[in-house]
Amino acid sequence: MKTSSHLKFLVVLALAFTAPLAGAIASLPIASLADLSLEQLSEIQVTSVSGRAEPLQNAASSVFVITHDDIRRSAATTLPEALRLAPNLQVAQVSAGRYAISARGFNNDIANKLLVLIDGRSVYSTLFSGVFWDANAVMLDDVERIEVISGPGGTLWGANAVNGVINVITRDAAATQGTLVSVVRSAPGGRAAVRWGGALGETGHLRLYGLADDRDHTRLGSGASRNDGDSRRQVGFRADWEAGPSRLTVQGDAYRGGDYPSSGLAPRLRGGNLLASWSSRFANGSPYRLQAYYDTAERDETTVLRNSVASVDLQFTHEPAMPPGQQLLWGAGYRRARDANQTTALVLFAPPERLLSWANVFVQHQVDLSDRWKLTVGAKAERNSYTGVEFLPSARLAFQHSPRHMSWMGASRAVRAPSRIDRDFYLPARAPFLIAGGSNFQSETANVLELGHRGQLQADVTYAVTAFRQYYKGLRAGIPGRIPTTVENQIEGPGQGLETWVQWQVNPDWRLAAGYTGMRKHLRFSSGAADAFSISNLGNDPQGQWNLRSSLNLGSRGEFDLIVRHVGALPSPAVAAYTAVDARLAWRVSPTLELSLLGQNLLDGQHVEFNALGVASQIERRVLLKAVWQL
Repeated sequence: MKTSSHLKFLVVLALAFTAPLAGAIASLPIASLADLSLEQLSEIQVTSVSGRAEPLQNAASSVFVITHDDIRRSAATTLPEALRLAPNLQVAQVSAGRYAISARGFNNDIANKLLVLIDGRSVYSTLFSGVFWDANAVMLDDVERIEVISGPGGTLWGANAVNGVINVITRDAAATQGTLVSVVRSAPGGRAAVRWGGALGETGHLRLYGLADDRDHTRLGSGASRNDGDSRRQVGFRADWEAGPSRLTVQGDAYRGGDYPSSGLAPRLRGGNLLASWSSRFANGSPYRLQAYYDTAERDETTVLRNSVASVDLQFTHEPAMPPGQQLLWGAGYRRARDANQTTALVLFAPPERLLSWANVFVQHQVDLSDRWKLTVGAKAERNSYTGVEFLPSARLAFQHSPRHMSWMGASRAVRAPSRIDRDFYLPARAPFLIAGGSNFQSETANVLELGHRGQLQADVTYAVTAFRQYYKGLRAGIPGRIPTTVENQIEGPGQGLETWVQWQVNPDWRLAAGYTGMRKHLRFSSGAADAFSISNLGNDPQGQWNLRSSLNLGSRGEFDLIVRHVGALPSPAVAAYTAVDARLAWRVSPTLELSLLGQNLLDGQHVEFNALGVASQIERRVLLKAVWQL
């Protein structure tokens, strides 16, 4: 695959960014978190659980944090690859650029029960309530952390946060000053990125970035190409200003992909977004935050989907002053989107265009019942265009055994509201239809119970374990035996499982980590009908998966990192269990230059991660060279 256009693109950006800093050389911050102890890591502030900053150790939820240093010390080159570091996520590569990602099951390439945010901007599609991972890229060098919650988050985040929340948080512009150029290449493709950061007056900072990706085609087991290779370019900025208690952030991105002939596997992509966030305090000292963003996206898969959507979103949160031992957080929001779909050779949406809206108000109250017991209760009322008002309550009770050990339990109701693919989807594009919409489809619901514990053994070992049971009602399926069928709420049943992970600081230069997730689902038609095909379409999940990670410092300049991932067999369509090994060997050549050798899927030449064997991409072994240069 030719990359000359990408190289020209990056050269121009690099010259523009480095010119203002010619001759000004700063040291490369290789180990931003490598020197932190496990005890210090447990004090990392997370915001996705309670809506306010709190130490990870005190968060009453199954939350795993992927730190900036975790990403840097991995073989990941894209956001989906970085998400493999979270043991509470199922991540499967479907094709060259498409992934199936979920938490607690129901995984497929249109998984719809996981809410994903990038700096507070929801990136789920109005088309199917899920995420097009090939349309949402970030510059990994600028990610501060990724907070991964498995389990419901509807009280704070609304509908679609049923099985989990992924919150990608990028670094403040003040932390990304100077110039950085990163290039990673292999024969099947790679990524090049450049970023420049500078001051904006006395209280502001700015960063600009550009990145370019290209991916070669994957192949079937027969050796035939899937014609899914493509390319992508993206540019963006972030500006931050601070003045006393007030803070303003403005940021945006623009991207285009599919420069080669588009297809269902390598679509034409266009889009952009602009976000502004203001946080400050009222006269009585109580903090508040106001956020607004505009987002537009176009997707052309030629024969399957031709979708365009433009949305605007407004959110407000406030934490009023409360008596000691109590915290109250409330907020309101409104989102509006225009979703349009052209009829293709295979698919019809009727009507072709809809104006959708969502409005919500929520409140969450935390009270100290004693020195050790804390109770958090909350509820959100959210109105959508299809089903009206949905009610999302939750309650969490936490017990602090000691500063190092905390147990918690939670009960929640979560909702996955209808999307266009549930109500307006017709297949094929002309009568007679096999699927004829779903005008009666209502929200899918889940009632969830969780029990968890998080602790630290001395200063060397931290661990977390969560048991959960989720009972689903009204899951999507067609009517067995009816042609054309319609999309209905037909399936229900429980899912239960266990999530656990542990980290061990063996010595100051060596850290080990391990994680395991296991779950079972027992779904059935609520009418008593038997249709295994419809149930299997809800997701293809392993009953268990685990990973092992090792991070080793080789003197003051070298690093060797290894991760072993095992994913159990998938039932339908059947995919064999596999074990993959990723590795990174890095050397800091100088204060401004780091070189590394990355290996992905080193254990075997190729394996399948998703889809039936005859049509599935073979995910091959890759060896990449990476260079990071910073001024």
